[in-house]
Amino acid sequence: MNLSIAEIAKAVKGEIINVNDEIKIKNIITDSRKILPDSLFFALKGENVDGHDFVSKAIENGALGVVVETKKNSVKRFGLQYENTAIIAVNDTVQALLDTAKYYKSKIPKIKKTVVAVTGSVGKTTTKEFIYSVLVQKFMTKKSEGNFNTEIGLPFTLFSLGEDTEALVLEMGMSGFGEIQRLSETANPNTAVITNIGTSHIEKLGSREGIKKAKLEILEGMDSDSNIILNADEPLLYSEKNKTGKREYFFGINNKCADFTAEDIKFDYDKNTSEFTVKETNNFRFKIPAAGIHNVYNALPAIITGKIYGLSNEEIQAGFNNFQNAKMRQNIYEFNGITIIDDCYNASLESVRAALVVLSQINKNKKIAVLSDVLESGNYAQEIHRKIGESVVENKIDKVFIFGEKSKTTYETIKQYDNTELCLYFEDKSEIAQALCEEAKKGDVILFKASRGMAVETVIEDFKDKFK
Repeated sequence: MNLSIAEIAKAVKGEIINVNDEIKIKNIITDSRKILPDSLFFALKGENVDGHDFVSKAIENGALGVVVETKKNSVKRFGLQYENTAIIAVNDTVQALLDTAKYYKSKIPKIKKTVVAVTGSVGKTTTKEFIYSVLVQKFMTKKSEGNFNTEIGLPFTLFSLGEDTEALVLEMGMSGFGEIQRLSETANPNTAVITNIGTSHIEKLGSREGIKKAKLEILEGMDSDSNIILNADEPLLYSEKNKTGKREYFFGINNKCADFTAEDIKFDYDKNTSEFTVKETNNFRFKIPAAGIHNVYNALPAIITGKIYGLSNEEIQAGFNNFQNAKMRQNIYEFNGITIIDDCYNASLESVRAALVVLSQINKNKKIAVLSDVLESGNYAQEIHRKIGESVVENKIDKVFIFGEKSKTTYETIKQYDNTELCLYFEDKSEIAQALCEEAKKGDVILFKASRGMAVETVIEDFKDKFK
């Protein structure tokens, strides 16, 4: 990055308090403890911390400039106290961060026509990774990492772009209305994917129809000469056919009216692979290193994206051969003779069901699940956790370890179907690792699945420390 204070102030419609408008900025920072050389510090207000309280510390640590909100009484005081520091005053520092990222992206000439954005209730991270693995076969491609899918995270993906970047794959998350619209207006994607409409964030959005409305905000930052890829097997999305104002591509398995359909699907759960034919690609047979019907759905948008940007079937398959899923998303590996399914980054009813199907199909001795709460489920919490319990029984899981207040419903549902020792409930998750050590034997498989806020990965680490 090499932007002047004057450029940034113009991009964010801000007022420069001090005169140092030609200072060159090379790094954008939101943490006063992590100031890099030639940094501009954005004072963001979070749920628990207000960055304005750390403006002085950022300057003392070497920031060349700061972006603050005009409604803060400290703006003029900082201007007097730090006369050699550039200060940009704006109405909203979060919006200013987005506007700065948008401006910086506009200066990368090669990337303007190959920006792909992915959203959806379930599978958006895995879909993003599939699309990245395909596009990188032809383009110098960047992607959003980790949980950089928010109004704070996405700008930093844009700031990481280099002059040689030719393609960008972004994940867009949200918890309420308006968020995806702001992300889309910042990134201006040429191609957008909506994987599905589930129940994640239903607490704030009220219904699946509300979730669909929030996801469709991704269209707001796209021009008419853009592509939208939608799941034809989701009636709420298929009902948008011919309504989006974009070039539409529908994918599916059951809906044969989709533009791209997967057929003749075969799974090898022990090798963690799926194979399928797509007749719209001259019946080319694709193979992906991820088992389960949900992963076929995750891979189909990558095939369509590859076709949109001119890749051959062979190039798309080469991308799949190099696919690596993100951390804690159905990562299957062996540990001391135990198969671990680490799928605890996040959870919804749909993703828990999919994970239980994968667990049930792996050819191992005993199938064990460690489950906890699906968060942000609001008034639907009891129904969601009841259905998870039913899915445990339907998939004939051998043993289930459960913790979490909401998951008491899962436990009670399972006990209604099975009065044996199939299911154990723990008030304290720290007790689960020892119980797993006593239960699990070499040749067994254990699934770990819950919402990110339940930190189930700590149970995995405790188990690995204790199991010999």
